[in-house]
Amino acid sequence: MFTKSELQLMGQTLIQRKDWLEKNIHKPELANSLAQNQKLLSIIESSLLKISQLMREQSTHTGKEVNHYISTPAASPIRQAALNRRQELEPGDIKALIVDDDQLMCDLLTAYLRYAGIQMIDVAQDGMVGITMMYEANPIYDLVLCDWNMPAKSGIDVHNAMRAAERYINAVFMLVTAVTEAKQIKAAIDEGVDDYIAKPVEQEKLVKKIARFFPKVSATNAD
Repeated sequence: MFTKSELQLMGQTLIQRKDWLEKNIHKPELANSLAQNQKLLSIIESSLLKISQLMREQSTHTGKEVNHYISTPAASPIRQAALNRRQELEPGDIKALIVDDDQLMCDLLTAYLRYAGIQMIDVAQDGMVGITMMYEANPIYDLVLCDWNMPAKSGIDVHNAMRAAERYINAVFMLVTAVTEAKQIKAAIDEGVDDYIAKPVEQEKLVKKIARFFPKVSATNAD
């Protein structure tokens, strides 16, 4: 269960992304991504609604009033079903893709995911290969961990290619990066990246970040 402060932080982050999209969605340079960005807005609205509901529940238990983020209707039934599926997905049913040109990092991330109970793991050591694997995957990947700086295709390129496919609109994309500059991280979030993990990657932090999106994931799933 998230604390009130954690819920507020997540809500504020989502609101920033929502405001940016609403201000820029109709710009000519984003015309090719209009449908994708409209879907992303729908997901953000749904997530904010869930955060508001959680905060409302906490206020009921504590008797304290809290600020709620939105009062708009939830996402479409199909989209909501996809989001609900993520909430109920067991670690062993999560399909993950690691994209990194460093073999040692691929091995490390694979070990961390397996520790958390995620066993269906594919690896691509090139951004272009990663994109191809995503498009050819059946079933699709639920989670993508991708290095930011790679030759040919960067992590942002891989992310944008993934979001361009409608069936990946609810997949979780996390950047694995040595970049820690706030401005660059914010730019990545504005692009729609779900989260990031800084190098050197720590097992506990990675598992906690994944558990934010897949609540049934935890260190207790380790073999």
